[in-house]
This record gives sequence, C-alpha cells and structure tokens, in this order.
Amino acid sequence: MVFLTKEEYVIGSQENSDYMYNIIKDVLEQIGPRGSCTEEEKKSAEFFSKELSSFCDSVYTERFETYPQLSVHSWIPRSAFFISLSVLLFVIFYNLSSLIISLISTLLLFFNLFLVYKHYLRSEMWGAKIFFFYKKKQSQNVIGIIKPKEEIKKRVIFASHLDSAQRFNIAQYFREGYIYIIVGTILSIFFFLIIYLVQLVYSILEIFLGGINTEGISIILNWIILIFLPGCTIFIFLLEIISVSVNKKVREKILYGAISDLTRNNVILMISVIIYQLVINLVLFKFLFTNPTLVKTIGLLFLNSIQFLIGMTYFSSKKAVPGALDNLSACAIVACIGKILNDWREKYPNLYPKNTEVILAMFGCEEVGVKGAEAFAEKYSNEYNKIDTSCIALDTIGDPELLNIFTREGSTGIDFHPDVYNLLARCAKENDVNYRISVQPWVSGGTDGSGLVKKGLKKTAAFVGLKYSDYLYYYHTDRDNLNLINKERRPCNDYGTKWNNRNVRCALENALKICLCYIQKKDLEK
Repeated sequence: MVFLTKEEYVIGSQENSDYMYNIIKDVLEQIGPRGSCTEEEKKSAEFFSKELSSFCDSVYTERFETYPQLSVHSWIPRSAFFISLSVLLFVIFYNLSSLIISLISTLLLFFNLFLVYKHYLRSEMWGAKIFFFYKKKQSQNVIGIIKPKEEIKKRVIFASHLDSAQRFNIAQYFREGYIYIIVGTILSIFFFLIIYLVQLVYSILEIFLGGINTEGISIILNWIILIFLPGCTIFIFLLEIISVSVNKKVREKILYGAISDLTRNNVILMISVIIYQLVINLVLFKFLFTNPTLVKTIGLLFLNSIQFLIGMTYFSSKKAVPGALDNLSACAIVACIGKILNDWREKYPNLYPKNTEVILAMFGCEEVGVKGAEAFAEKYSNEYNKIDTSCIALDTIGDPELLNIFTREGSTGIDFHPDVYNLLARCAKENDVNYRISVQPWVSGGTDGSGLVKKGLKKTAAFVGLKYSDYLYYYHTDRDNLNLINKERRPCNDYGTKWNNRNVRCALENALKICLCYIQKKDLEK
C-alpha cells in the first residue's frame, strides 16, 4: 500500500468540502436541533444510516435507554434548589436546634455535590436510584462497517455524536458572563458549606464544653464575605477587560484565551452586580456587626450570591441548539471518510485498506453523559479488543489554525492512549496541520472518548477543533448554526478574524486528512 499523492487523490478537494458542508446544511434544514432522546435525534440517526448505506458494507442502528433528565445540565438548576432549601431551613429552625439544622444543611449540600460529581465527572445516572419517578428514554447509535480487502487484522473506529446540547442561557445572553456565573457558583457553594460546618463544630463543642458562642467567628466570616465576594466580581470584570486589551499571545494565558471580546449584556451584568453587592453590603453593615450570628452571616452570603442562584436556576433551556459545529461538523467528517473509502475501493484500490476494518460510529446522547459511546463500548469492547482496535473521537471541528489532540480529559480524569494520540500528531505534522498535544481543560467539558475508555475500549484518543477564544460566543447557544460555516471554500491560509467568520471548511478538511492518514498508517503497521 502506498500513501496518497496529489496526482492520485486529493482529500481536501472542492468535492469533499462541498459534501461535508451539504451534509451539515441538509441535517439543519431537514431536521434542525437534535436534543438527546428526542424525535429529531432519531431522525438524524435515520438520515445518517441512509447516508452511510451508500458507502459501508453494513450499517445498523442500535437502541439504548438512559435518563436525559438527570444530566449535569439538569443538576445545575437543582443545585440552586438545594442551596436555597439549606439556607431556608438553617434560618427558620436555627433557634430550635443549631446542631441538627446545621447538620441537615451540611448534608444537603454534600448530597448535591455528590450527585454533581456522579453525573458530571463520572457520567453515572446515580440520581435515578433516588428519583425513581424519572423514566428512561430511548436513544440510538448508528454504526457503519467498512471491511478491508483481505483478512481483518486491525480496526479503526471514528466516533462522533448525533445529538445537540440544551441551550446554555447564560452563554446565550451574557457570553463572557458564563465564566463569572460558573466560578461564582462554585465559590458560593463552598462558602455555604464552610458556614454550615463551622456552626456544626461550634454546636458540638457547646455540648461538651458549654459557654461557646459564634460571635467571633461570625465577625471574621462577615468580613471575608464583605471583601471576597464583591472583590471576586471586580477581579473577574478586570480580568475580562485586561484579556481583551492584551495581544493574542498574552490573552491565551488568561482562561485559555476564552475572553476575546466584551459584549454589552456582559458589561451590564458585571457593573450591575458590582453596584448591587456594594449597596447591599453597605445597607447591612451595621446590622451584621450588631450581635453578630451565623444566621446573619448566612443571610449576607445568600444576598451576595443571589445572582449565582438565579444563574443556576435558569442555566439551561429545554430547547436544543442547532449544533452545526457541536457536533454535525464531526458527523460530516465521519460520513466523508466513508465516501472517500468508497471512492478508493472503486477507483484507487491501491489506497484502500488491506487489513484494517473501519467503523464509522455516530452516537446518541453525548450531551447528557456520553451514553451512546458507553453503550457501544460496553457491548463490543471484549470482541474488539481481541485485535488491535483504536478509537478516535471527533468533536466540534471549527478551528482552521490549530487542532487540539488530547492526552487526557480534565473534567472526567480519563487518560487517552499514547499510541493513538501520538500517531494522530504524526499525521497532523505530515499533512502540515498545526496541532497541539495537551490535556483538555476541565471547563470545556468532555467527549465521547471518555465513554469509550470507561467501558473498555482503552486504545482511544480525542481531537477537537475548538478555538477557545471563540468558545463563549457560540458554544451551546443558538449561534451554533449554519452561519458559522463558510458557504464558499476559501484558501486554508485565510483563517478568518472572528468567531463568526472562521474558515471552518478548512478545519473540516484538515481533520479529514488526518483521519485518512491514520487509517493508512495503521494499515501499514506490522
């Protein structure tokens, strides 16, 4: 087998570029947004099943069940409920028994954190054990198999996902404010926990020692909240201003370069919160330090965190977003891999894999915890691991300047396989594609790669064409639509200047070249 030459077959051709663009266009126009376990997700599975049937030796759809209502996105509003409930109980029943109520409030928040951990970091639908009234819903994976010319000795799986995310309302309306709400939410939860734990410890000490009061610690915590929470708001706003004022190289060191612009709604949000926090703290100042108690302190914290609780309550919408980049971009690439292999089989047999089976996988329910990938790997890992099987998860391919090849997912802690990500890097280098091998930042979520690894397909890696400076401007919002993808093909050195005019077609072509190169190199391995 020989590698591609320009004379034989051009992967990054006008034909293949148009094919990928039209796939995305057709799905968006014919089906639209595709929420997990919805009829639209099912229709997209039918669409790609029909498309892959033109190229694959066999195509099948496999159904599975899960709980989309218990995704981490759904737990964020529930977190606001648990915090508010804990505060309400603490304030109302404090005088009856500070020991019991501080214990209950502490357990409520720990329970909430446990569920967030299980559902986000572990992708386990643990809440279904408690909230039995939630019913499972059905989703599906579409699997296309392309057999090699001779005996199957190796296997390469290319994975993408069919579903699109629930809309993140904070990102939709406040863009950069998304970071403030997420950071502030985490800080406020831990502040609430600290106060409950302090009261719990003091209540226990009171039982054994007597004469213990919380006046001193209340004063200390009041000052911390008065200084820290408004200070945090001001600090993040200044960080935003600095980020958009410095050059690109420096900006990338500030939150991965995610803040590249200051939008009107975000500026209004930040200034309004700063004024609100300063005013409310001045109004309450005398009250707080007159007979200080932890009940007053918890009220101060609650009032300084009200913006985070509102943000959590309305964090996401039931409405799904179009998902042009996340993740129809990857679906289009996976489908085009099938198209090209079919071209090779018919017209360029010397390029067609000799001993490597190629599987084109399009999973459901990635956005609610990589459930499609988990179902696939759980079913096939024992069989597939009998031979050299490598998996590549593609997600959000939109950056023409840089491809991120991940060694690990920061959010889930899943490690990817060096054989896979190093070979992807070699393919990128040989195809003159700029790349970076790195750990995926925890703030950018996860990929189907984590689901494949967790359920047994260990030889997996993921690559993402997500430009972090664009992240907040379309990610999981209605702006992730066809307008993001340039209708006309442009030279690859024309990257575009902003999030809404990137040369996405170039990014798709670059990813496609790497995938085909990977197949060829695997097929030549002894």
